[in-house]
Amino acid sequence: MKKKRTHKKQNKDEGIQGLILAIFTILIISSAIVANFQTDCKDDLNCFDRAFFTCSKAKVNGYENNNLFEYKILNQESDNCVVQINLKEVNQQLDEETKNKFQGKSMICSLPISDGFSTDKLNFCQGPLKETIYELTIQKMYNLLAQNLGEIISEMRQ
Repeated sequence: MKKKRTHKKQNKDEGIQGLILAIFTILIISSAIVANFQTDCKDDLNCFDRAFFTCSKAKVNGYENNNLFEYKILNQESDNCVVQINLKEVNQQLDEETKNKFQGKSMICSLPISDGFSTDKLNFCQGPLKETIYELTIQKMYNLLAQNLGEIISEMRQ
């Protein structure tokens, strides 16, 4: 008789251990899902702004100067929210050389949460997209200077 009771008790203990293991596994999987959850704001910038102020993972697509960008909130570093900016589609009115320079480029920005989300803070960013923007800016400034060099020299002589 004792052997049967021991056997039943072992089965009961094994059942409880299995239940605890199953609950523990569900909790781990749920935690992983919640930790990696990302809000897809589609093209709603207000949705993205709300997520930015809490630095919650989110993404949004937005047009700027006829270029399509994807903005993704990656994580929080102290008082900054880390955002990845990907150039998805280049303005079709640009020349082919410029389009090729920019197509598929991205950058990572560590933006102060208190300032709110803004795309005009390049000094907080790093990556190939930022470098290409700076290259184009310098090229435009050089071309402008070269075009107006004659006028500048004659004004300086006066």
